Amino acid sequence: MAKKAIFSKPVKKQTMAEQMAETIQVLILSGELEGGAVLPTEPELAEQFGVSRAVVRDATRILMARGLVEVKHGLGVFVTQPDNEAFGEALLLALRRVEGTAWDVEQFEQIIFPEVVALATTNASDEEIAAIEQLAEEYLEIITEHHTKWWKKEVPPTELERLMAAYRPVSQAIFAATHNRVFQQLARPLMNLRNLRQWAEATDDTPEIAIAVETTYIRQLMKAVTSRDSAQARAIVAHLMALPPEAIEAMRQTPVGEISIIPISLSTLYK
Repeated sequence: MAKKAIFSKPVKKQTMAEQMAETIQVLILSGELEGGAVLPTEPELAEQFGVSRAVVRDATRILMARGLVEVKHGLGVFVTQPDNEAFGEALLLALRRVEGTAWDVEQFEQIIFPEVVALATTNASDEEIAAIEQLAEEYLEIITEHHTKWWKKEVPPTELERLMAAYRPVSQAIFAATHNRVFQQLARPLMNLRNLRQWAEATDDTPEIAIAVETTYIRQLMKAVTSRDSAQARAIVAHLMALPPEAIEAMRQTPVGEISIIPISLSTLYK
């Protein structure tokens, strides 16, 4: 009786471009090619690998699709940083294709962020905690300036981007303080997915009230981070992230990546 072949599928053959991409990928993952390093020029790579320039271009496209390199026109091909935004952008596009909403992202964050902060409280060094607090204070300064300058005015997109850019280091520092590489890699993609929110203004709202609400949130978050008590931190953050039904419904109707229009005042959260 003939012995049955258990390896019946043929080995997949790689193209020259795939082989070249694999070789460069190994160098990147090993750290020999660090984030920010520029690859040799197209003619140089073609000569080094003994391939055509068309093969080099195909290999570059493969590496770009994997988020390992990025092309800066006029400057060259650069190795991306480990926390590059390629994954976040790809995830955002994928969620848009399946009609993901702002609530999908928010609900996911409500599940993992309390755990992230809880882990950071036990794993962060004193220096990391101090750095997070400093970043939080810098963010509050920008928030104060924002509400003072733009109260009841049309806020330009550049100002909204500035607010997001100011909060991003706070969030990333907390994720980094977990010392968990999976969480660290999720920090930027989650910020890329996060929707801005526009809350309705109550008749008695003032810039001072808006600043106080934002300050309350950040102060409570810092209380959780500095507590060194994972259970307490988890409870504080879960409470902070809770949203009223009106906000949840509005976010369910908002496509991921767009601004959520909340029909109630932000000040109602902490009354």
